[in-house]
Amino acid sequence: MEVLVVYESTRGRTQAMAKAICEGVRAASAECSLVEAKSFSGLGVACAIAIGSSTRMKKPLPRVKQVLSEIDDFHGLPAAAFGSYGWSGEAPGEIAAGLTNKGAKMIQEHPLRAKDYPSEEILESCRNIGKQLVSSCAK
Repeated sequence: MEVLVVYESTRGRTQAMAKAICEGVRAASAECSLVEAKSFSGLGVACAIAIGSSTRMKKPLPRVKQVLSEIDDFHGLPAAAFGSYGWSGEAPGEIAAGLTNKGAKMIQEHPLRAKDYPSEEILESCRNIGKQLVSSCAK
């Protein structure tokens, strides 16, 4: 089982969240591919995906928007959205909407957002998302 975690980060905050998601995936005995959005080359053999972005001007960063536009259909792939923000924090919600609109099955009711640098509590929530993604793969 492999979970794909794609992110774009401006100050390392969303990257920290992405790394924590992978920690949760690995703790659940699965493989995690941590991919910067600029290096994304497709879903590959992923059984689940998490996509995250910092918020800039109330939107996800450009490379994450590009990743979402490149995929026509997620075919029910379990998914999660996350990201950090300084002011408004709309990016994770837009990512979740994009995933849902293209057929992904969201594993969380609301995307995970962190104001500024994620607290240890938020990082633990990220690890739990990683574990939930693995659990969703097994179903």
